[in-house]
Amino acid sequence: MPHANALAEAGGIARLTVPLSDGTAMSVAVSGDGPDLLFVHGWSAHAGYFGDIQHLLEGRFRVIAPDLRAHGSTPRGSAPLTMKQLADDLNAVMEALDVHAAIAIGWSMGAMVLWRLLADHGSERFAGLVIEDMSPRILNDHAWTLGMSNGIDAATSQRACESMRANWTAYAEAFAPRMFARDSRHRTGEARERVVREFAAHDGDAMADLWTSMAAEDARPILPALKLPVCVIHGALSEAYSPETSRFLVETLPDAEVVSFARSGHAPHLEEPERFASAVAEFADRVQPAGAIKNPTSSEGSTP
Repeated sequence: MPHANALAEAGGIARLTVPLSDGTAMSVAVSGDGPDLLFVHGWSAHAGYFGDIQHLLEGRFRVIAPDLRAHGSTPRGSAPLTMKQLADDLNAVMEALDVHAAIAIGWSMGAMVLWRLLADHGSERFAGLVIEDMSPRILNDHAWTLGMSNGIDAATSQRACESMRANWTAYAEAFAPRMFARDSRHRTGEARERVVREFAAHDGDAMADLWTSMAAEDARPILPALKLPVCVIHGALSEAYSPETSRFLVETLPDAEVVSFARSGHAPHLEEPERFASAVAEFADRVQPAGAIKNPTSSEGSTP
């Protein structure tokens, strides 16, 4: 069963731990009371990147944001570092916290984890999905050009993994700021230093393992049969994925809409947080069933 750490984060966000299949303790930030919102962060990030959004939404929702395995405060453990394992871990968290009728928000790799979870465990606990700037297949080839905008293919992906393993700090320093629009405050000064420092704190071998698994994933086959409502959020200034990628998702999914953030890159929830929170809340209001309410998170750490 989950339990709370002795201290909660500022602003009433409790840090719970949920035991995973290999004994690893997953750290989960939980706050608020109401219908469930589940935020799943991207590669080499952590749940804290949703902190501002969590505070904006916790007055109306129970907001749940785990640190995925090998990220943030969750150790890598002994299980393989794959998208399947991350999906299994996330399913364990949903079971432990009795998540139901949830809106799940997947940022970048978080969306890939959610697609894998839906393929392996079904959609019974979900009312809808928010996909934040992600492609169902990140690698490009002769038949698929809607992966990463830099045109990365299998060969260049392998070289990137070699660079991650050789000097993760240098790789993180080059990669991390490019999440944001060129004129974003996150690309300069103290904000840039913080993002680079937090990315670099992760283990390069673990990140390379996860990248290799993510690059092998292809969620395209499950999209036409996905009956959940989906809100596709795209940063108009994203250096990761093009508007055509979001358009493909909307055209392929049975029930999808797109919301473009004109001043954002790959992380609209960080670059335009108030608008992002409003978009999530409006989508939840439309698709979550009435009465999808949870009890407030206990300060004593009992299961919410």
